Amino acid sequence: MRGLRFIWVAAVVLAAQAQAFAAEPAPAVGEAAVRQADEAYWAAYNRADPAAMNAFLADDVEFYHDRGGSLIGKKALAAVNSEMGTGDHTLRREALPGTVKFFPMRKDDVIYGYLSTGEHQFIVLPKDKPEFLAGRALFTQLWVLQGKEWKVSRIFSYEHADAK
Repeated sequence: MRGLRFIWVAAVVLAAQAQAFAAEPAPAVGEAAVRQADEAYWAAYNRADPAAMNAFLADDVEFYHDRGGSLIGKKALAAVNSEMGTGDHTLRREALPGTVKFFPMRKDDVIYGYLSTGEHQFIVLPKDKPEFLAGRALFTQLWVLQGKEWKVSRIFSYEHADAK
């Protein structure tokens, strides 16, 4: 009788653990989830919201810019981002339609990240003057799945061309 009671208690505990595990949502690994993270990241940029942008950065983020050099680590990039909106203008980033593409990155057929590539332009928004186009550039970003969140791990911004 005692053995039967132990089996019953063990079954109840295992069932509760299985139910809790099943109720925990799995991380979204599809392209739609990465696109959503990418859109939220750039929406934060356009709002000049460094805290929201920095939440998407991996701790080991690396940013490479063909005119501005490199920034290594979340602390360094977050420090630059913290100055957004503190000057006499802000910027708006617009991806050029039809240029943005996402490519899955796999290890042993398991998606661990996505490359996003495309072309974007930047519009300067002076506080007391009309906005104007600053220029265009190409970009590549590596989004990696860390736990249940998509984080930007590598950023390349290159082929900058000033507006004519």
